[in-house]
Amino acid sequence: MKKITIYIIEFIIFGLAVTSVLSASNSDIAKANLTSSMQEVKGGQEVVVTLKFDKYKEKIKGINAFKATLDYDKEIFEKVEQKDFKVKNDWEELKYNQGTGEFVAIKKAGSREEDIVQIVLKVKEDVEPGKTNIAIENIITSEGIEDLLLNNTNIQIDIIKDQILTPDQITSEKYKIEGEFITRILPETKVSEFIKNVTTDQELVFIDNNGNELKEDDIIPTGTKLKVGSTKQYTLIAIGDIDRDAKITINDLAKAKLHLIESEILSGIELKAADVDGDNDVTINDIAQIKLVLIGLKELNELK
Repeated sequence: MKKITIYIIEFIIFGLAVTSVLSASNSDIAKANLTSSMQEVKGGQEVVVTLKFDKYKEKIKGINAFKATLDYDKEIFEKVEQKDFKVKNDWEELKYNQGTGEFVAIKKAGSREEDIVQIVLKVKEDVEPGKTNIAIENIITSEGIEDLLLNNTNIQIDIIKDQILTPDQITSEKYKIEGEFITRILPETKVSEFIKNVTTDQELVFIDNNGNELKEDDIIPTGTKLKVGSTKQYTLIAIGDIDRDAKITINDLAKAKLHLIESEILSGIELKAADVDGDNDVTINDIAQIKLVLIGLKELNELK
């Protein structure tokens, strides 16, 4: 009786060892990889994911058939259908079960390291921004000898939304917009150039310090009022244009020097214009930069 028990235990241990070896061998034979055409998608856009098998060992003659399961968030993507699958590299007869997500395909010649299939997924309209995963799971392949289990593979996709501007909102990647001011505008900037560097859905009206409306070819001086639609107004600040004449002149340098020695203190928009280097303070460096512009050793477009 003891001998029978020992034989049974040895048989179980042997079986577990064989299973472990086969599993390790299968995982080393090939690997499944999933890639996508886009990492960020918006509502209504399509993303194409590609399934690829690679890392085959030389003893493999090539995979002739496979079965797998597509898993995706049906709250984010529209339902995937048979037409959304496109086989690659002579794979054929792919069939897809929309209910279970399973799909199967075959190939006459053995497949090696190559793209297997592409799947198109379309993002639903008005989905909330966030992250989602697309996965290929339960992958079973065969070279006509035995079933080979491959690893699951997935890819993360970011769902994003276009920025929607409120009626009075204006944005810019070039200028600094904070509160009621728009700063870091280069001296001698024309209205047309300014418009190219801002984004808004509203009409823009520029009014200079004398109450005149500026045209596209006019230069923007410090103190210009910008009306965005009918509800919002900003004051524009040109770098170094302390005296509001739309240029950097010797008069601006003089005003900055007097401020620095506390002889004539600048305030309001003039103080903001005197902050040439943008460090929120007026220092000797601001005076130096104005001087370099005046003597031609620094270009206006070098002011940041």
